[in-house]
Amino acid sequence: MRFFFIIVFFLSFNGCSIKNTLLPHAKTVRLYDTLPQGAECRYIDEIVGSEANMLTFLFISNRDITISARNDLRNQALKMGGNTVVIQKADFVYTTSTVFIGQVYNCKNNHEN
Repeated sequence: MRFFFIIVFFLSFNGCSIKNTLLPHAKTVRLYDTLPQGAECRYIDEIVGSEANMLTFLFISNRDITISARNDLRNQALKMGGNTVVIQKADFVYTTSTVFIGQVYNCKNNHEN
């Protein structure tokens, strides 16, 4: 019985941090609510970025949950060859999760405002 509680203790704190850390080059992926006017972009695909943890949500701030979900979007877009994500929908439950749905694009000059 004691062994069981030790295992549960370690498993429950194993997920006390955000799971989606930003990949080194993913910080260059820009997030928008609409494509910038005049942008020359090629559509790639739709993605879902999320952060959820039913066991440790009491120990992770809403800010960290949101950042992790955004990191998930950026990481996925980078892996697909994208540099721009247009967020179509955001769901901020915050009790246990945050979800973003977005469209991935590769845009020329994505860092110009």
